[in-house]
Amino acid sequence: MIRIVRGNEPASLMPVRDAQLSILRTLGHAPNSRDIEGYRVVADGLWRAQHYKCCYCERKIMKAYHDVEHYRPKASADRRPGSLLTHGYWWLAFTWNNLLFACPSCNRSGKNDRFPLDHGSIPIMGEELPPGGEIPLLLDPGSSINPVEHIQFVLKSVGPKGSPKHWWAQPRNRSRFGHTTIDVCALNCDELRELRSDYFETTIAPKVKALNEALATAQRELIQREYDRALELFNPRLPNVAFAYDALCSSIPSAKLKYAIQMRWPLPKQVGL
Repeated sequence: MIRIVRGNEPASLMPVRDAQLSILRTLGHAPNSRDIEGYRVVADGLWRAQHYKCCYCERKIMKAYHDVEHYRPKASADRRPGSLLTHGYWWLAFTWNNLLFACPSCNRSGKNDRFPLDHGSIPIMGEELPPGGEIPLLLDPGSSINPVEHIQFVLKSVGPKGSPKHWWAQPRNRSRFGHTTIDVCALNCDELRELRSDYFETTIAPKVKALNEALATAQRELIQREYDRALELFNPRLPNVAFAYDALCSSIPSAKLKYAIQMRWPLPKQVGL
């Protein structure tokens, strides 16, 4: 997961928001999922702004299979451990800063309506604006926080002795936000671990091999060239940028690069406009 920059709100969203909120306010009951519609008008724009990648797992997804994800769930919300209230944020269902592009696996099977708040949080009600008294434990890819600073990927074996090694997501520096996000978005599910292993072998490992061979020559120009080629993995249009950062740091420590060419692996910044 890396930061998402959506760009400006599309002109098509405002008339939908105004019309739909007018309807929802007169229902006489808390809106359910079937009542809340129209927000998919921004689906194509979000898909393109995020370079066709899921905001949580960074997989590239075909447009036909993508979901418009609500960071604050629209119809109901599981706020545990911070609150037992379960009302949704229906009034934010058409708010540009609350909308993201996500794959079905992360949105439906993983996050779904989970929105954990920290202890002491006071959930916003009615049509209050966030964050109010809320302290979300789920990282927001569209905020100013860089998720890479809270989640890292480590190659290790989990389970009985002799279990195969996989690249596991884990909290960076014991981040509570990283821990919660990994759990909510199921970033260590079997499918994602297998995809990360495949991406390392087919895409990252060749870059590592070439850079290590260049380092062995001690030729600065050659090392710089292979380093620059490895940095191409941080292109926000590519999948698995956050994973590539940790895989490279683990395979070739920045200290080794600094000694050879006075460079280090930079933190991935953002994806989007």
